[in-house]
Amino acid sequence: MEAYSHNLFNIQAVIILHPVPTMESIIRVVFRKFNFHKESGLLQFWACNTDPHSEEIGCNLVLTYLTCNPTQDQGLEDYRKRCLEKQYPFVGIGTSVGNWLAGRAAQTGIADHRTKHHVLDHEDQHSRDIGARGQLALPVFINKGAGVKLVGIIELVTTERKESYIQDFEQIHGILQDAGLQSTYMGKTIKVVHDGHMIKFKLPLSAKFTDLHTEVTMRFIKLQHQIYRVEYYNTEGIRISISSDENLQICMAESSSRGAKFIKMFVSVEQGE
Repeated sequence: MEAYSHNLFNIQAVIILHPVPTMESIIRVVFRKFNFHKESGLLQFWACNTDPHSEEIGCNLVLTYLTCNPTQDQGLEDYRKRCLEKQYPFVGIGTSVGNWLAGRAAQTGIADHRTKHHVLDHEDQHSRDIGARGQLALPVFINKGAGVKLVGIIELVTTERKESYIQDFEQIHGILQDAGLQSTYMGKTIKVVHDGHMIKFKLPLSAKFTDLHTEVTMRFIKLQHQIYRVEYYNTEGIRISISSDENLQICMAESSSRGAKFIKMFVSVEQGE
């Protein structure tokens, strides 16, 4: 019989561990990739801190050292300095955040902007701090089990107010998605009153007239078999019927110009002959 020799091999498994990106590193990437298009602008990040032992729903927004001001505009640096020096309230469901756009974005979960069409209902310290500058604030979320969790607010401030910040929002939104984070659309919270009841839902600024009616009839089932109008009060206190995409866009624009957190609408049912 032939003798066989067996070679013994030591097999070693090499496991390469890739570090999990931290929120800080992700936000740095977002700021680095954002294109200011050679215009002056400031990006800063508000972290959402929650107390695990508290029963209150909401968070404290803390302005972090994560910032980007490529042109080193002094006016924008002065604004940031005032933000760092201020004490901000806990942002809960019923907290009055006034004209503090970052607080409003945290409270509603919806991005919002301050454009050249913005008209203040009232002046407060937040509006005095921002002055004539333009602003965009959008919430940042991470996937958390079956849902999402708010981790902070990205704020963009420009030296002059723009016609719209939708393009800036879409740019940041895309970068966040590439980094595995989420944000919401730019839109408004809608409250609709009918027959002694109130419903609430969110509509993007790009919503159509049919989207509004779909949301209303989904919640007020009886309206599916009735002819009705959705109305609102404009800035002059006149009750206006929303009957087209253009009407809805005017309604949304007026709300944004006033810095309102929500739009209150009413259902008017047409009576049969």
